[in-house]
Amino acid sequence: MPIYINSQKVNSHQIVYDEFYYEKYAEGKETDQFMISIELNDFNEKMQPKYEALLHELIEDDLLTGENFALELFKTLTVYPSYENILDDITISMKEKMGFLNTFFISQIFNEYLGKVNNTESKRWVIREVLYFNKNDDHLIIKGNVQKVY
Repeated sequence: MPIYINSQKVNSHQIVYDEFYYEKYAEGKETDQFMISIELNDFNEKMQPKYEALLHELIEDDLLTGENFALELFKTLTVYPSYENILDDITISMKEKMGFLNTFFISQIFNEYLGKVNNTESKRWVIREVLYFNKNDDHLIIKGNVQKVY
């Protein structure tokens, strides 16, 4: 799985995702851009069942409460995005898709592909935010911002 920071290939062991620090930028530290390319068949095999389980859980919660609490967080979504919808930006806008993924699913993706936060001493960058998530031919492309750990 190739990972690039400012167009330079880096080792996946040098980047970390931590839910606690997501969307929290460190003041005074430069922001860099990252791009991760994941082979689409691998992504589908690992993440589609997890996404389908998430949708099932959200729908079950809605049925139990009689509300669509999760959907009410988004202005233009009237139904939960299907797995196919999150792989492209044809049906829903990138902003709405990223809002949904950041709220409900991005941590599962990074936990699967980057592993757990064990030893941050070997990490050089922390993912601060994902701004782009789309399939491109036979790969899934994820782009966003990182900051140096040290």
